Amino acid sequence: METKYSTCAFCDGRCAVKAEFDGERMRVLPASPDVPAICSKAGLIDEYRLHPDRVTVPLKNVGARGEAQWREVGWDQALDEIAERLQAVVAHYGPEAVAFAEMPTNMGFGGITRRFMNCLGTPNYTAATQLCMGNTAQVHRATYGWFASADWAHADCIVYFGQDRDGERWPVEYLALGAALDRGAVLIEVDPRETDTAKRADYHLRIRYGTDAALLLGWINVVIEEGLYDRAFVEGSCIGFEELAARVAEYPPERVAEICGIDAELVRETAHVYARSQAAIIPWGVVGDMQRNSTSMLRCQCILRAICGFLNKSETVFGPSLGGLTNAQLAAFDLLPPEKRVLQLGRDIHPLLTFEASDLYREANAREGVPYEPDILGESCACDPAALFAAMRGEGPYPVKAVFSVANNTVMSYAGQQGIVDGFMNQDLVVAFEHWMTPTAQLADYVLPGDMWAERDVLGSQFDSAPFFSCGQAFREPVGACKNWYYVVKGLADRLGFAERFPWRDEHELYDYRLAPLGLTWDELVEQGRAKNDPVALGRFVTPSGKVELASSVLADLGFDPLPSYEEPADPGRDACPAGTYPYEVFAGFRERKSYNTNLHQIEALRSQEPEPQFFINPADAAGEGVADGAWCVVETAYGQVELLSKLDEAQPAGTLRVPHGWWKPEAAQGVAAGLSAANLHNDGMLFPDADWNLDPAQGVPNLRGGIHARVRAR
Repeated sequence: METKYSTCAFCDGRCAVKAEFDGERMRVLPASPDVPAICSKAGLIDEYRLHPDRVTVPLKNVGARGEAQWREVGWDQALDEIAERLQAVVAHYGPEAVAFAEMPTNMGFGGITRRFMNCLGTPNYTAATQLCMGNTAQVHRATYGWFASADWAHADCIVYFGQDRDGERWPVEYLALGAALDRGAVLIEVDPRETDTAKRADYHLRIRYGTDAALLLGWINVVIEEGLYDRAFVEGSCIGFEELAARVAEYPPERVAEICGIDAELVRETAHVYARSQAAIIPWGVVGDMQRNSTSMLRCQCILRAICGFLNKSETVFGPSLGGLTNAQLAAFDLLPPEKRVLQLGRDIHPLLTFEASDLYREANAREGVPYEPDILGESCACDPAALFAAMRGEGPYPVKAVFSVANNTVMSYAGQQGIVDGFMNQDLVVAFEHWMTPTAQLADYVLPGDMWAERDVLGSQFDSAPFFSCGQAFREPVGACKNWYYVVKGLADRLGFAERFPWRDEHELYDYRLAPLGLTWDELVEQGRAKNDPVALGRFVTPSGKVELASSVLADLGFDPLPSYEEPADPGRDACPAGTYPYEVFAGFRERKSYNTNLHQIEALRSQEPEPQFFINPADAAGEGVADGAWCVVETAYGQVELLSKLDEAQPAGTLRVPHGWWKPEAAQGVAAGLSAANLHNDGMLFPDADWNLDPAQGVPNLRGGIHARVRAR
C-alpha cells in the first residue's frame, strides 16, 4: 500500500494528514497516531476536486464586467492576453497601478508573487493575513522583533481570547488543549459567549464585546502594582518599563471592571493566576485581529508574556533564519526600485504593516547578520487594503487599474464589501486564480483554474515565522487543465521580459534551489519529512533597541502612541440616528464547523449540515423583536444590511448579535445584477465600513468585534 503525506488546507488548522492508496481507492488519515487530529472535511478531497462546478479550464469573460459571459480558452491564449493587457496598464499608469491580493496557503507558494511584483515594479500587495495573524505578527515584531509561538507541550496556564476549539475547528490545538487540561493546566477563557470551550474553563470572563484591551491593561496594572513581574528579565531585557507602569496605573481593576462589565476581583484573581504560573501561554486567536483597539490589545498580550518571564520559556521568539531560502529571500525585495517602494498605498496612513515600518528594522537586521528584508507571515511589507480599494475606485493618490486575486475571494474578505465591488468594476484588468466562480471571479476578465492542496507538491511553510521546511506530497493529479501558481507566474514573467528572474522550469526545480543551501533536494526532503534552518536570533530580540520594547520605538517613529491604551470604538452612523435605532452591538466572524471562510459551501456533504447562514440572538431579545427561531431576518447597521436565519441562543449576551463570515450561495445566480451569487445578500462585509474611523490606526485592520450596532427585523 502506497502512503503519501501532506498538510490539509481545507482550513487554517493545517492538520498533518496522510493518504493511503489501495489501487485508486484513497483513505485520508491523521499523519501520526500520536496526533490523531482530523476533521470531517479532510476525507472529502475527491468530492471537492471532482465537483462539477469546479473551474478546470481557463475562462475569458466576453461580456461586460460583472455580466459573467464565459468562453473557454487555452492557457497560452490566456497568458498572452493577460500579459498584453498588463503591459498596457503599466505603460499608461505605471507599474504601481497593478495590485495583487492572495492567500499563499490556498495556492501553495510563498514569496513568488512578491518576486514577480518586485520585478514588475509595484509595491501594492495584500494577503488575507492582514486581518488574521499577519497583522498580529507585526505587533509582535514591534515588541520582540519577531512572532511569538506558544509551547503547548509544557503550558500550565492557557489564556484564550474568544477561541472555541473542537474536533472540527483546529483539531490539533483542540487535542493540545485537552492534553494540557488533563495535566492540570488552568484555562482562562475571555469570551462574551458561553461556548463549549468556555464551559471547560477554570475562569470564564464574559467581558463586553471589544473591551479585551482594557482587560489586559488591568492585568498588567495588577502585575506591576503587586510586584508579580520578573524583575531580572525586565531590568536586563526590556525598555520602557517606567513609562508602561505610569500608563497602566490609569487602568486599575475597578475602572477595567466598569469598562468590561465584569467583577474587579475577577480581574485581580486571573492576573494572579497568569503571573504566578510557571509556563503560561496566550495562543494566537483571530478575535484580537479585527478590533478598533487591535494594536493595543496585541501589544498588551506581548507585554504580559515579557514582564512575567515567559518569553523563550513557554512562548518562543525564533527570529529570522538563514540556510534554505526563506519566502522573503525568494521575494527579493531589493529588486523593487526605491522610487516605487515609497508609492506603496497606505504607508502614510496605517503604516505598521507597510514598507514604512519595515525600514525601521534595517539596523536591527544588520546587527543580527540578516542579509535580507524579512517578511513575517506575509504582512511585513504589504499595502493597506482600505487604501488599495479606494485607489481601485479612483479615490487614491494614483489609480489602481489591474488586480490579480490569487486563491483569495478578495471581494468577500474585508470590510466595506460594496466599495470593494465598486473598485473591481473600475478596473481595466482583473485576473482570478480560482477553483470556483466565486463572487470575485465573477468580476474577472480571466479566471485561471488552480490546483488544490491535494493535487500539488508543496514546500512549506508559505509564511516565514518558524525556521522549518516541510513537504506536502500530491495525493492526486490536477483535474482538467488546472495548473499551479508558479506555472502562471513563470508564464507571465517569460512574456514580460524578466524570465531570468524565474529560471526554474517548474516548482520542483524551484524547491531544489531553495533547499540547496541545506544540502538537500526536494526528493530528499520528502524522504526525511522536515528540515531546519538556523534561527540567527534565537533568544535575542531583533528590535531597534535589541530589547523587548514595552514602549515601542517603531510605533513612536511611525507617529503613534508607543504604549497601549483603550478607546471606545466609534459608530457615527448610529450616533446620527434617534436613540434606540440600532440597539444591538454586533460581533462578526462566527465560523461554522462545515465551511471555511468563503469556501466549501459547494460540498453537499458539508452544506447539508449547515445549509443557511445564521446569526445568534438572545431569546429575550428575539421575543422583544417578535422573531422566532429559524426565521429569515434582516440584520442592518447604519452602513449596510444582510439577510440571515435567526438562531435563538442563551449563550449570546443580551443586547448583542453575532453574525457569520463568508456566506454566499454558489447555486445562486452569478453577476453583479444578481448580487454575486448572494454574497451581497449574506456576507458580513456588507455590514461594516472600512472608513478610517473604523480602522485600527496603526494597522488599518477594520473593527468587526464590538462597537458597531445593528437592528433586526423579520424579513
